[in-house]
Amino acid sequence: MEFRTLGSLTVRVDGRDITPTAPKQRQALALLILRAGQRVTMATLLGELWDGFPPRTAMTALQTYIGVVRRTMAEATGGTVKQVSQERLVTDGNSYVLRVADHEWDRPAFDHLVVLGREAIARDDASTAERLLREALGQWQGQPLNNVRIGPILAPHIRRLREIHLGARELLIETLLRTCKAQEAVEEATELTSEYPCHENIHAQLMRALYASGRRASALDVYQRLRTHLDTRGISPSPSVNTLHHAMLQDEPDEEFLALFGATR
Repeated sequence: MEFRTLGSLTVRVDGRDITPTAPKQRQALALLILRAGQRVTMATLLGELWDGFPPRTAMTALQTYIGVVRRTMAEATGGTVKQVSQERLVTDGNSYVLRVADHEWDRPAFDHLVVLGREAIARDDASTAERLLREALGQWQGQPLNNVRIGPILAPHIRRLREIHLGARELLIETLLRTCKAQEAVEEATELTSEYPCHENIHAQLMRALYASGRRASALDVYQRLRTHLDTRGISPSPSVNTLHHAMLQDEPDEEFLALFGATR
C-alpha cells in the first residue's frame, strides 16, 4: 500500500487509486496518516471533522467512515475487513491507529533524503547533497493535502509540512551557492521570494545568487523590495542582511566576506 501526503492525499494499492472520495472520510484518513503509528482518539477525529462542534450523530458517522475505509482497503488488498482492523487500521480503546511502514509513505522518504543531504553537506560533498535534496523535493507534488479540507487539528500539521519543505528548498539554494551554480540558485530563490515576501534569509540568498551572477543592481533591488515589505510591519532588515547589502554597495567590496556566503563574482 502507498500513502502520499506531500501534495494531494493519495492511497494506492498496486497502482490502483483507493483514495476516499467523501470529504470527511478523506479528512479522517489524512489525520490518521499524518499520525501514523500513533493513537488518535475519537474525540480528536471528531474535533477535526466538525471543527470542535460535533453533532449528536457524529460518533456514529465517524465509525461509518472508518468502516468504509477498512472495507475499501480490504477489497483492494484481497483481505478481509477483520484483517484490516487487526493489522492496518486498528481500534485501540477509544482511539484508532493506522499502521504505515516508512517505505509506504512519502513523508519518511522525504525526511530521510534531507538527512542524507545534510550529512553530505557536512562532509563537503556538495554534488551528492544537491542530488539528494533534489530527490527529496521531488517527493512533493504541490501543497500538502491540497485535496483535503483542513480543520483545527490538521492545520498545525500542514504548517509543519510547509516549514520542512521550505527548509529543504533553502538548503538546496545554499548548496547551489556553495558550488557556484549561481543561476540555478537565482531560479530557485526567485520563486521563493514571491511566496515569502518578508523572509529575510531567502531574500539574502537571492541577493547573493544575483550578485554572484554579475547582477549587482538586481541584487540591490531585492534588498529594497525586502525593506519595503518589512516597513509595512514596522521592522527593519536584520544586521546580517544590512551588512550584506552594504558590502554589495561598495565599488571595491570585501571579496573575502562575500566568498564566505558564496556570492563571489
